[in-house]
Amino acid sequence: MDWIELSTQKINKVYYRLFIKHCYICNRESNRTLCQHCHEGFPKNEQHCLHCKCPTQTPNILCGNCQASTPEYQLCIAPYRFEGIVKTLIHSIKFNQGNHYIRPLTQLLSEHLIQAYSSDSWLDQLIYVPSHPNRIKERSFCQTKTMTNHLLKNLRQHLGDQCPQQARQNPLRKREHTQAQHLLRRKDRLKSKTKLYEVTAPIAKHVALFDDVMTTGSTIESCTKLLLNAGAERVDVWVIARTPDKEK
Repeated sequence: MDWIELSTQKINKVYYRLFIKHCYICNRESNRTLCQHCHEGFPKNEQHCLHCKCPTQTPNILCGNCQASTPEYQLCIAPYRFEGIVKTLIHSIKFNQGNHYIRPLTQLLSEHLIQAYSSDSWLDQLIYVPSHPNRIKERSFCQTKTMTNHLLKNLRQHLGDQCPQQARQNPLRKREHTQAQHLLRRKDRLKSKTKLYEVTAPIAKHVALFDDVMTTGSTIESCTKLLLNAGAERVDVWVIARTPDKEK
């Protein structure tokens, strides 16, 4: 692979979208990162479980998993369903060096967060679900870390001193390298999940846990337990997209 040529292509794409004001997806002229046409194509997560935001066929209910055992996080923000263009963009970020799509996705999430917390107190600290060093080596970066940096930059422009803080070293660490989680079923993800992560530094009382996608919710649930056991009094969950739990 010609890394110089690849880097030049990426720089050109970012420059084109940042300074010539075109949509990040379709290249139409736009004063925002996404034109109205592309934005309207995002699959909104409007009908979902009241707690975990899992897409449901019936509105305003608790899904079966939450009825059986309600996760311990207090609030979940998941504005989109993991399908269509959202799924394509996130997969491009993870697997095809599509890092330039991080900016529009995190900008949209920040707008939803500002609306969601308009009548609630902002949290103290933002923590992301980390990747194992081996996975970072495979992809050359940790997408949740990069997304968190962009997200905080967006929030800081609106919130100033109220913006959540991020520790220099993320206090959550993944201890074991595992198979890609999107390839596993819920029952397999739940096995020994709490042993995969550890808290390595003090954390604030009110924190948010960020991940790009919540699939079964098992990773989020186990990390929430760890953060509560480490001293957090309230954990909120922020994800860009949510998938339905297809297991019955």
